Amino acid sequence: MAKREKSISTEVLHKEIDLIQSCINRMAQNSFSCKGWALTLIAGVSTLIPKNVNKLYLFIIILCIDLCFWWLDSFYVLQEKKYREKYSWVIKNRKEGNMQFLYDLNPNNKNTMITPFDKSQFCVAFSHTLLPMYGGIVIMILGFIFFNCWR
Repeated sequence: MAKREKSISTEVLHKEIDLIQSCINRMAQNSFSCKGWALTLIAGVSTLIPKNVNKLYLFIIILCIDLCFWWLDSFYVLQEKKYREKYSWVIKNRKEGNMQFLYDLNPNNKNTMITPFDKSQFCVAFSHTLLPMYGGIVIMILGFIFFNCWR
């Protein structure tokens, strides 16, 4: 006996993609907040620290702040990417009658099309969306350290 797939109603499909879209929006907002907090903390630390503090310690603190937020931001961007792939998968497969993973919001299911290379948080951290901001701060800090140590 052949297994028959039920067709999905438009209402169920819309509700499911709305749930996935809300996850995408939340990850994008978290990523935006990471950038804002990183810049705020770096500016605050660099302006509120007394002038008689060793600059090397100041630069190391700023570098640690930058690296922590860079890693956290890359996590949110990776999750957003997974949810976008899940969104595409749902649109494509629900029209074909596939009811597998219905209302499942786990972005790490096997139903996404992201290649293993794209799932690496390290690769996302060095993507063209994150590298200019966080990498630029690292280069500036390393430049300041280099020029202050050799003067």
